Amino acid sequence: MRIKMKMKTIVARWLCFVSLSGMPVPLQHALAQSDQDLIEVARSVVSADRKTVVVAAMELSEAESSGFWPLYREYRSAMDKINDELMNLVMEYGKLYPNIPEAQAKQMLKTYTSLQQKHVAQRTSYLKKFEKVLPAAKALRFAQVETRLDLLVQLNLAAKVPLTPLTAAK
Repeated sequence: MRIKMKMKTIVARWLCFVSLSGMPVPLQHALAQSDQDLIEVARSVVSADRKTVVVAAMELSEAESSGFWPLYREYRSAMDKINDELMNLVMEYGKLYPNIPEAQAKQMLKTYTSLQQKHVAQRTSYLKKFEKVLPAAKALRFAQVETRLDLLVQLNLAAKVPLTPLTAAK
């Protein structure tokens, strides 16, 4: 019961962060020196909360923790690199929006699909590694927790990035 309450508190924090990240663009830029600073601030908040959710959800023994956490840090580092590339793509999109030239739209779509494939391949590779340091049920639970956390981040991003106008695509 206590873990469920902690999880609800963390999810509420995430939703609060999601709401705060919806600040008007001029205010966001006033708080951060650059777009990269804004990304770093968001990443640090999300990373801390992500780890807290994983701790609460996984209920690892001391023996499991010794194998899990070093691998988790390696995994998150690898996933953050892919997410950095995605954020760069979003920033590029934002600079062009609403007038996305056809050639750049094609390149952005190619980059986006490549990043999605990298994400799946990286996650698949690491889940096999997690299965070696955790019982199968806990490795599966970790996959579920990560999926839920990623969906929260993706939902936030989707809510903030406007769809490409169809008039620009003609």
